[in-house]
Amino acid sequence: MSTSDHADDRLLAHQARAGSVTAFGALVGRYHARVYGFLLTLTRHRQDAEDLTQETFLRAWDKIHHLNPDLPLLPWLFTIARRQSIAALRKRRPVPEELPYPAPPEPRNSALWLWDLARLELSPDAFSALWLHYREELPLKEVARILSKREGAVKVMLHRARKSLAECLRQSSPGHEPTQLHPSHP
Repeated sequence: MSTSDHADDRLLAHQARAGSVTAFGALVGRYHARVYGFLLTLTRHRQDAEDLTQETFLRAWDKIHHLNPDLPLLPWLFTIARRQSIAALRKRRPVPEELPYPAPPEPRNSALWLWDLARLELSPDAFSALWLHYREELPLKEVARILSKREGAVKVMLHRARKSLAECLRQSSPGHEPTQLHPSHP
């Protein structure tokens, strides 16, 4: 995000905190797609992601007085979105312990397949950390704030997640060592 975008966000956030629905609407327009994309990766269901996105922005409007307009807005929205998704999952029936790995598309190492594998193999926190840091390109400090963890804990979580995914790839390809999972490409 450019400095001018952050300045625009700050101005809009100050106006929204003062009660401007128009300013809040502009922020929703700016971040709707990214919040929806994040929730879609967590839920894997379009309708659930749409519903949770709407709930996220409703919650954000209800809690706008808690927003620090001088901090980046996106991590605050991702925090709300993540909490909304966790609350929605708790209301559902238990998920079977054994979930099949997604069928690999061609080529097998496509990013979509790796994200699906990560979602199935990793804990929700580890998957969220990977997504927020590598896909959304948020700094570790922001990921830690979203996940309510220390920055060092997030570093360890990312390291273990990459290691776990590399092991999954190694086990699913007997006799073939996968390419090293580079930190910028989980």
